[in-house]
Amino acid sequence: MSVFEQLFAAGFPIEQMRVVTRGDIEAAPTGDDNTTTAFVCRPMVGSTRWSAHASGLAVDVNPFQNPYRRGDLVLPELASAYLDRGYVRPGMIFPDGPVVAAFDRIGWTWGGRWRSPVDLHHFSATGH
Repeated sequence: MSVFEQLFAAGFPIEQMRVVTRGDIEAAPTGDDNTTTAFVCRPMVGSTRWSAHASGLAVDVNPFQNPYRRGDLVLPELASAYLDRGYVRPGMIFPDGPVVAAFDRIGWTWGGRWRSPVDLHHFSATGH
């Protein structure tokens, strides 16, 4: 069973999945977009190095409910309320939940285990 078949079987909600456009990449990160994505030809946040997404080796799941954080930077910016992991809401990813378990089974790493940045929506085959 694939990762997303496992998530569907577990009842884990994914708001939307679609191919990311150039406009999405160039848009300011302030919105409330919550698109689960895989292939995105872009550099890593704050870097000129290609992201694992550019090679199709990473997936972001529900980025609004599972934001990226480096110091005071939170992306998407409107998702700051989801940094409080004690207030559990649908679509949030937790270390002992079905999303991390499904990606662990295929050997992918979770950005929620990183010290800095903490990338709660990110899973990759490359470890970054």
